[in-house]
Amino acid sequence: MAGKRRRTAEESRSLILETAAQRLRKYGLEGLNITGVAEDAGISHATLIHHFGSSGEMRDALADKMTFDLIGDLVRAMESPNVSPTELTRNVFAALAEGGHAKLLAWRAIEQSGESRDLTVVRELFDRLLATTQKVVQADTRESLQHYILLIGTAAIGFGIAGEVLADLLGMSEDTVQEFPAWLTQHIN
Repeated sequence: MAGKRRRTAEESRSLILETAAQRLRKYGLEGLNITGVAEDAGISHATLIHHFGSSGEMRDALADKMTFDLIGDLVRAMESPNVSPTELTRNVFAALAEGGHAKLLAWRAIEQSGESRDLTVVRELFDRLLATTQKVVQADTRESLQHYILLIGTAAIGFGIAGEVLADLLGMSEDTVQEFPAWLTQHIN
């Protein structure tokens, strides 16, 4: 009878991060606790601590992975031929508002304020995002392009955190809410 194959450290970290991402989508930030993640991943609390050290370090690793994946997905979506400014905005809103990305990024901004992290790989993806966006929106300067991305990203993150609640308070229909990215693009241009 063959014994159970041990996971590599990378496989274990990947399993933990995927489980944490699933819990984030299902339970929000409260789901990112060591006990719940370890239980859902089928590992011990000690194994999770061995790989990440603390729930904070696990959250940082998850935020890094989700940020990298998110930007990569956005770049790929925007590199498709003939994407319009409205489609670009819709893609950003969809990517940030779904799967807890906005809430995780907001948590990270609050928790990490003033703390320096090595984001070299993420910056390389942002450079690709800038180049791709430049082709779509035809901004005059790099600064205009950066402002465009900052405005769209900030609006999308805010929408992902509180958009549904605010729209409900405003008495907006779901159709009207769905048209917000197109309205925003029209008013920016």
